[in-house]
Amino acid sequence: MAKQNNGGGVIKQIEVKLEDIFVKKLPALPKGIKEIIVNFGPWIALVALILSLPALLGVLGLSAWMMPGWGYSYRLGYNIAWWISIASMVLMALALPGLFKRKISAWRLMFYSALIMVVYNLVTLNLGSLIIGTGISMYILFQIKSYYK
Repeated sequence: MAKQNNGGGVIKQIEVKLEDIFVKKLPALPKGIKEIIVNFGPWIALVALILSLPALLGVLGLSAWMMPGWGYSYRLGYNIAWWISIASMVLMALALPGLFKRKISAWRLMFYSALIMVVYNLVTLNLGSLIIGTGISMYILFQIKSYYK
């Protein structure tokens, strides 16, 4: 008999495990701080996206200019890292309207964006950001999850 899938994919399992860690095992943020994050977080994300666009476009233009002299493996890693970063930014941009409306679907897009940044930090071997940045972002995300329906 085939095993029945009850909607529990790998990402859902990761979400459940992280929620157990960041909500049940770690101390909770004060309610006032959570409300500030939920109210101003979408605006901060919007400003961050707007400010990162010129830098992203500049780096992509710079990479096109410099790539002919770079080795193939370096170019490949560089391209993969930038495309991962772009994917994360796109998910964040798609989440913005729902974040303002406090929809759980928007929260999940931000969660997926954070997971993609884990891959980015692995590809770029940025271990400090992988450990500290991921920990902080996941803690905040899971602390405010209950505000999204």
